[in-house]
Amino acid sequence: AMTHARQAPPSTQTPTQCLTSRPRLGRLYRSIILDRCCAVGLNGCGLPLIAIVASARRSASRFRWRNSRSCCYLAFRSQETEAERLQLDQEARAGMEEYMRRIEKLAEEGNVRAQKTAWKWEIRRKVWNYMEDNNIADFPRPVHHRIPNFKGSKEAGERLAGCDEFINAKVVKVNPDTPQKSVRVAAMEANKTLYAPQPRLRTGFFSRVLPGDVPSGKINFAATAGGMKEFATPLGLDDRTKIDIVVVGSSAVNPVTGARIGKGEGFAELEYGIMRELGMIDENTPVITTCHDSQVISKDFPPKGKGMMVHDVPVDIIVTPTQVIHVPTSTRLPKPKGIYWDILSKQKIAEIKVLRSLKTLIEKETGKTLQLAEQEEALPPLAQRGQRGQAKLPPMAGRPDINALGKSSQESISQSEKPSGIKTKLSRHPS
Repeated sequence: AMTHARQAPPSTQTPTQCLTSRPRLGRLYRSIILDRCCAVGLNGCGLPLIAIVASARRSASRFRWRNSRSCCYLAFRSQETEAERLQLDQEARAGMEEYMRRIEKLAEEGNVRAQKTAWKWEIRRKVWNYMEDNNIADFPRPVHHRIPNFKGSKEAGERLAGCDEFINAKVVKVNPDTPQKSVRVAAMEANKTLYAPQPRLRTGFFSRVLPGDVPSGKINFAATAGGMKEFATPLGLDDRTKIDIVVVGSSAVNPVTGARIGKGEGFAELEYGIMRELGMIDENTPVITTCHDSQVISKDFPPKGKGMMVHDVPVDIIVTPTQVIHVPTSTRLPKPKGIYWDILSKQKIAEIKVLRSLKTLIEKETGKTLQLAEQEEALPPLAQRGQRGQAKLPPMAGRPDINALGKSSQESISQSEKPSGIKTKLSRHPS
């Protein structure tokens, strides 16, 4: 395209007019040429830089020309990002359906855990799909297999920071997920001691930020995974600090019983159980969640004939962008008293080092061997982080067929792929 631009005859058109009048040039090429006009002294039509300036002055200001160039590039990036989001959303829904079939198969084969938890996945699927379909979901998207971020999460966090339980707390534990970032920010701004679980408990238990550890200008960054790695101190099981409130994320929550559903991996329950085992919290420690109003569900939660499991952690307070709900103590479900080893699968123990360490510690102190569950556990897939499979998926109703995208768009998307992993995120650009 640049070679063609050099050989083209001179023109009196401005760079933007010239390039937009060339329908055979792809949008990507047009945006690249515009971005490089000043560098190479060309306008895409063969004019030298001085002629470009003269032409631009006759038709519009140089500032407006630059602005048009930027808008052209951003328009392309916006369209590409939307295609990426739809692709990931389509794959997430397909993965959700596949995981539901696995759960149903295990339940039919007599797996007790699958039989008791299959209904939770139906609620998760409805909530996640509803949030995506109604554009309630916020970055990172799609929200499937995550603690879903939502529009208004910052307002919910600020509302929580005004609650007496938060104001009176000196030490707060907050989950590391995106929707609760504003709560972590509020804790540091209020000079509270912040405890945050290390992601997926893969390297340890908690990370701690003490008052004064973070410069005032770095608090927003410190509330992210990268910031916690830089400013927080990793802790092991020897830390027994008393925690005043526990903040968790939710996919769905019941305002009457406090019943809560997370993303399905059980980390909030494990963290709560470990803290109870270590004496860091007790029955009276408030458990608070922030979520969108659409995630507050009372009807058929749980369905008739079904119930929560003994290790599930109910909440005491629900905070949304519009309200604070205190779950009545008379109807709130009981909280777990620790780790229930007999329902923990060997798969889960093998994945989480801190659980293995705690199990060894308890066995050494008690002289007894802790028995684990024998039945297989269908561990849910990780949330999409940018790696996309190559298999084609059927188009969903009301959504464009990603497989039918033009070749240039597919190539642009494939070039932005990153290896999947906890720290890997899909690169997204503002629209």
